[in-house]
Amino acid sequence: MKNRKELLIESIRLYLRKNDLDSDTTLYNIEDWKKREEKYLNDSEFVITSEGGLNFILNYGDSYEFYDLIESFGYFMEMGHSWSYGFYFDNELKEIQISKDATYSEKLKDKRWSNKRDVVREKAGFKCQDCGSQKSLEVHHCYYKFGLEPWQYPIDSLRCLCSNCHEIRGKIEMELRARMADLTTQNLKVISDLIYGGMKYYPEDKIFNLVKDLNLDLSKLKTKINKIGDEN
Repeated sequence: MKNRKELLIESIRLYLRKNDLDSDTTLYNIEDWKKREEKYLNDSEFVITSEGGLNFILNYGDSYEFYDLIESFGYFMEMGHSWSYGFYFDNELKEIQISKDATYSEKLKDKRWSNKRDVVREKAGFKCQDCGSQKSLEVHHCYYKFGLEPWQYPIDSLRCLCSNCHEIRGKIEMELRARMADLTTQNLKVISDLIYGGMKYYPEDKIFNLVKDLNLDLSKLKTKINKIGDEN
């Protein structure tokens, strides 16, 4: 099983990739960082340098979610230069010990989860993000990774849903994962690039309508595609 630092690094990489913040970004283990003979952060566990998207949100944007992710693993971050960031485990942190035999339901009672759950609900305006209902609100993990605790997920990977939408979404996500068995890794990458590339450069609703219409005959499909490009 991977240790806490390895899980944090993987979570950071996924967060940056998902939010298009990984451009011009490099992660250094502390040995490689020291070889650069920089003045700062040589006592950290690892260092990230960025002159791209991460640099922007840490210096000029809303960095709350990034800091929340780091802190959920018991780490904190210090800035060396405006482009270099060192990560440290908080040795003074008095963590709540989790029993190795604790069930998932028991972990959902942990205050670290309840605090993050409340943030997600508040961010959603205390409404279901799928249907708008204000009743029976729950918080859904959009993915699971072995080794992570319920509160060690980025806020933007959590979704506020009513109990009905929560149940429906779980079934659809399970079906999607089952269908992935028929696809190669390259197929999945193409789909990922379609979703994030299309949603980045074109109106989201038009991209989803295009995907829904993929069963049209070729001439109608070309018309749809050209219309999206012209309107954008």
